[in-house]
Amino acid sequence: MQQDQDIIANIRRGDKQAYRLLVERYQQKVFQTCMGFVHHEEDAADLTQEIFIKVYEKLDAFRGKAAFSTWLYRMAVNHSLNAVRKNKLKAYFRGSDGSDVPDQVDEDQEADGQLRQKEDRALLRKALGALPASQRKAFVLSYYQDLSNKEVAEVLQLKLKAVESLLYRARQNMKSALIRMSDEKG
Repeated sequence: MQQDQDIIANIRRGDKQAYRLLVERYQQKVFQTCMGFVHHEEDAADLTQEIFIKVYEKLDAFRGKAAFSTWLYRMAVNHSLNAVRKNKLKAYFRGSDGSDVPDQVDEDQEADGQLRQKEDRALLRKALGALPASQRKAFVLSYYQDLSNKEVAEVLQLKLKAVESLLYRARQNMKSALIRMSDEKG
């Protein structure tokens, strides 16, 4: 498998196939990162496309001091947060009716089980959206992208202890919010 640095060098020399390889390698991870912030497939797909255009335009700015994936994730997180802040997306959260939420439910599962899953996902999205931005960034990278705490620290340009603290507070805040929402729901 070709190393990222080699691919980047080829892109800088004008090799369009190399750029395609880079996109194919990271597209799903960038999409998942965006989904962690916008919770809507079409918006996440649009953001992913915008991010890869931005990557192509700014590739000369990548100096290789950190791993390419770290630079890319940082760009994905920042771009996603900017899009949410500027309200450029159709909706930050979609309703729990399921029309815009992908359901990965077995067909033979009962309707009330499907409804429960939709409600649970909606509660999780709401709790995640209520987190402060710094906690949400760390949480998305850790749990959606399965990055180690060290990798999250690199992406967010924080010390390892700060990331551990953010993740601890994020889990506590998520837990409290979910309990509160569950109690309100009855």
